[in-house]
Amino acid sequence: MTLIELLVAMAITGLLGAGVYRTFTGQQHTYEVQDQIVDMQQNVRMAISRMTRELRMGGYGKLGATFFDGGGMHGAYQHVVTPGGDGKSVTVVAALQTLGTLSANAPAGSDTITVSDGSAFDLDKKKYISINGMESYRIKKIDGNQVTLKASDKLIYSHFTGEPVFLVMSITYSIGMLDGISVLLRDDHLDHPNPQDNGPQPVAENIENLQFRYVMKDGAVLDAVPPAQLDDIRMIRVTIVATSDKNKPDPVLAKVGDGFRRRTLTTNIQLRNLLFL
Repeated sequence: MTLIELLVAMAITGLLGAGVYRTFTGQQHTYEVQDQIVDMQQNVRMAISRMTRELRMGGYGKLGATFFDGGGMHGAYQHVVTPGGDGKSVTVVAALQTLGTLSANAPAGSDTITVSDGSAFDLDKKKYISINGMESYRIKKIDGNQVTLKASDKLIYSHFTGEPVFLVMSITYSIGMLDGISVLLRDDHLDHPNPQDNGPQPVAENIENLQFRYVMKDGAVLDAVPPAQLDDIRMIRVTIVATSDKNKPDPVLAKVGDGFRRRTLTTNIQLRNLLFL
């Protein structure tokens, strides 16, 4: 083999190697891009799915004006929907969690009910209950499994053994930072056995932006709702922006931007229970 033949062979081998390497790196980049897109889409879908499910239930339990006392639920919330001042958070009140059933009939006009497990309730953050989603009250006293309703509250309807008793909860969705990552947060405002479960909890990571707008009963769309019109909210319009992993910027995108992909999803959440208040 001559020197020229050797050089030609090395050049051809180099070209083939470069082509194989370029194909490999291209496929690797495509794989990473698809992986980022899948994670991003899962995050935004998970976020919007849970929010939609719980926000849609706002007002379930027939939470009329008499349900909220002067100080408001937890001393803060006096309406079914309470928008955050920055437009990036919202709190809804609804009978969301089943904590027991009636263990005896409860006739209309009574101010006491007997439940299957009185220990599931308390006189602090679990004092708000709804009987079968038909009427809601605050608890005045708990004696074993017998629950006395707040003074002057009387059952409007007759209820029967086995009907579910729900805990009326306030749920706040917001956006915040956790370990340097922008996340969607959910706070149920309850006290949990594990202290780490108290306060806002992450629902989905890499949520870059969250925006709430409100559709009123007259059709107007408002970014900020005057306090006197909070009971006129009928729909929440949610816009959520997810981004790819902030720890893995795309070097190709970094040449023309910040190196991150984004997905924006907007959905209208009908507050169907408010039509019956």
